[in-house]
Amino acid sequence: MISNLRNYFFGTDTLINTHCGLTNRVYLNNAATPLVAKPAIQELYETLPIYSYGNEPNDLSAKLTSKYNEVRDIVMNFIGADSSLDTVIYTANTTSAINILSQVYYEHDPDKVILATKMEHMANYLPFREKMKTLLVGLTPEGNVDMNDYAAKLEQYSGQIKLVTVIGASNITGIIPPFHDMAKIAHSHGAKILVDAVQLVQHKAFTMKPHTDASHIDFVSFDGHKFYTGQSGGVLVGDKAFLDQYKPLMYGAGITEFVSSSKIIYKDSPERYEAGYPDFLGVISFGAAIRFLQNIGMKNVEEWERGLYQYLIRRLSQIPNLILYGDVYNNTRTPFASFNIRDMSYHTLAHLLGYVYGIDIASGTNGSNLYVQNLLGLTDEQALSLYRSGEEYGIVRASIGLFNNYDDIDRLADALFCISSQQL
Repeated sequence: MISNLRNYFFGTDTLINTHCGLTNRVYLNNAATPLVAKPAIQELYETLPIYSYGNEPNDLSAKLTSKYNEVRDIVMNFIGADSSLDTVIYTANTTSAINILSQVYYEHDPDKVILATKMEHMANYLPFREKMKTLLVGLTPEGNVDMNDYAAKLEQYSGQIKLVTVIGASNITGIIPPFHDMAKIAHSHGAKILVDAVQLVQHKAFTMKPHTDASHIDFVSFDGHKFYTGQSGGVLVGDKAFLDQYKPLMYGAGITEFVSSSKIIYKDSPERYEAGYPDFLGVISFGAAIRFLQNIGMKNVEEWERGLYQYLIRRLSQIPNLILYGDVYNNTRTPFASFNIRDMSYHTLAHLLGYVYGIDIASGTNGSNLYVQNLLGLTDEQALSLYRSGEEYGIVRASIGLFNNYDDIDRLADALFCISSQQL
């Protein structure tokens, strides 16, 4: 299957119009939204004949609801959750999953402290920052979490920090923080930990570890559109007994056991957090995408993508005036690389790659404003000054997915070499 992976995805042979005419698009923006896996869509085609509201008293409706709920077990199995202790809450996406947990912790104790890092995507920072006191752990020169600063902040605020929130893998550099080590230290100070795994689980094997393990991950979030589905649908996975104690973020039908004008009894999780019409198609396709990767084997996924990434770095490191960000030789990572060309704005570089060479990449801060500022060596004041001047700041990012191949890497590297050479 590895040898013909492109055949399992839509869009791998799409033509794109450039200033030089039509060419085959190279898609390297998988950290934003990857191309769609055909098995995920095939599952939708098989589901559509029985599609309905989902609560009708008949056999087809029961089958639809069963397919939908089976995905909870698929998710638990995929990330090593405990079906007797954890729950899988369906959400619209990872951002909504994290917002649910931020609201839970605000209700739990609004005066307690959240500990985040400067690696975070804004989806894993602003939901906490706008509700509660949120501290930031600094970074190492290589672009990873500074574990000395992390341990020092937990010690300084011991008993006050109730939740650590950390990205599973950077959407900018692909660097993976030592989140299991972070969990162990957090637990020793009475805090739980959330890992935003939306950039991780489709690239590398991941486990929450048992609840009895000191390095157990308490909460995990990820979603389908980053997992080759092209659909909405995400999950928040975590301690059911804890989540059963709090009110939902969103109110509506389907979350209550009983309602009268004087009394409301909410369902337990996950249903109490799943107001409104279920996203049958998004969730069911999500389950199919997970099964697709499991059939390939996550070790095979890692091995294929590691080879592509190492080849990418070898090619990029040979390009004059190209600046790579973060520790690109750290193997504890996902296959993303961020770069600029010296004395050229990231806007110009991205424009040339897209409109001249037909290469789909990302540019800017990509939602990780604090991290990009750090990688570029900008102070808060300098970043604000660039914003106000209209110049802004950012990087260009290439992010590899399962369907990419060595020809894609060569197209990118050859284009960057041509662009860089014209700068000399």
